[in-house]
Amino acid sequence: MEHGFVNVAAAIPSVHVADVSYNVVKIILAMTDAERNGAEVVVFPELSLTGYSCQDLFAQQTLLASAEEGMVKLLEATAQLDVIGIVGAPVPFRNLLLNCGVVFQHGRILGIVPRTYLPNYGEFYEKRWFASSADISTSVCSYAGCNVTMTPAPQLFITADGVKFGVEICEDLWAATPCSNTLALAGADIVFNLSASDELIGKHSYLQSLLAQQSARMMCGYVYSSCGFGEST
Repeated sequence: MEHGFVNVAAAIPSVHVADVSYNVVKIILAMTDAERNGAEVVVFPELSLTGYSCQDLFAQQTLLASAEEGMVKLLEATAQLDVIGIVGAPVPFRNLLLNCGVVFQHGRILGIVPRTYLPNYGEFYEKRWFASSADISTSVCSYAGCNVTMTPAPQLFITADGVKFGVEICEDLWAATPCSNTLALAGADIVFNLSASDELIGKHSYLQSLLAQQSARMMCGYVYSSCGFGEST
C-alpha cells in the first residue's frame, strides 16, 4: 500500500461449466497476471471453480470432489504468489452444501465465507441445491487439505499492509440488510463480491448504481466480479 491506496483486481476468466480442470487453469493465469500487475487481492466470480450454472450437477458427488481437487491444485500452483485470491466453490459442510467464497494465499486457505441470502425467484433456484450460512453453527471444516473455521458470523481478513477486507456473495448485496453492512461496521476497508448475475434490460445501470451507493454508504471500497463468457447461453 502506498499513499493510502491498495491495488486490487476483479478477474473474470472464461469458464467451462462443470469443467473444473479448465477453470483452475484460467484462474491460475489470472492470478499470475494480477501478481505481475501488483494486485494484493484478486476476486473471481461466484462458483468460479465449477461455473455457476451447473444446476442439478451440484447434487453429484463427482462434481463436488472435482471442485475440492481443483482447489488443492490451485493452492499448490499459487503457493509462491503473494496475491490473495478469492474464488467461488460449492463446499460440503456436514450434511449441507454451501455456496462459498474461499480466501487463500501462499498455499493455504485463510477462510471460507458461505453465502447467506439464496435467491429463489425468476430464473434462480438456489435453495434447491444450497443451504444458507444461517443454517450452520461455527465449526471446523476440512476442505482441500486445510482445516478452516466455518462460521455464519462476519469474517474479516487482513493484507500484509494491514488493509481489512470482507467477502459477500451476490444476493448478499441485494438483500434488505446486506452482509456488507455488518462487515463495514466491523471495520472492513474493502468488501469483495463474488457474483453470477445475469443480464436483463436496464439491470447493468441499476447494478452500477447499487454498488456505488453501497460503497458510499459503508465508506469503504467495493470490488465486484461477475461471471463472463462461457457461463451459460
